[in-house]
Amino acid sequence: MLVHVVIVFFYRPGQSFDLVLVMAITALLFFIPATFLPIMTLEILGQFHSVTLFEAVWFFVNDGYIIIALIAAASGVVIPLVLLGLILMMIIPLKTGASPKSIRHFFRAYEHLTGWAMAEVYLISIFVAIIKLGGMAELTLDFGLYAFFFFLVTFYITITWFNPDDLWNKS
Repeated sequence: MLVHVVIVFFYRPGQSFDLVLVMAITALLFFIPATFLPIMTLEILGQFHSVTLFEAVWFFVNDGYIIIALIAAASGVVIPLVLLGLILMMIIPLKTGASPKSIRHFFRAYEHLTGWAMAEVYLISIFVAIIKLGGMAELTLDFGLYAFFFFLVTFYITITWFNPDDLWNKS
């Protein structure tokens, strides 16, 4: 709800892509610590174990759940990153004076992948794990979780502000 209010307040269709560009770059900056810093630290009987997003996917692979690991990595991490890259590859050439026809293959890829970005499901599964593990061990939320949350917020603001119809109106 709050994100929707922020989105409606700041951006209107037909505006320049400056705000979208800023939010896409911000999301990419949050992506780096979100994937490489620990999400949470678990203490059981005096032993500490921290987990990053990539380690969580790797645990699925080690346990033999390769398909689940691939789906989790793709929908939670890879596809949102690719979508941000595609948005940048569409906006930056238009800002430098390129024709919208030159970016049509990026647009098609973006339209195809939009439905597969489900990073929020990844975050919900983290919260479920926190709730389930909270009673069994001492749990500390680390900076990676906060960075992932802010990555998701900026990612979805970027996706919402990015109006593909405006690409063709700029020509």
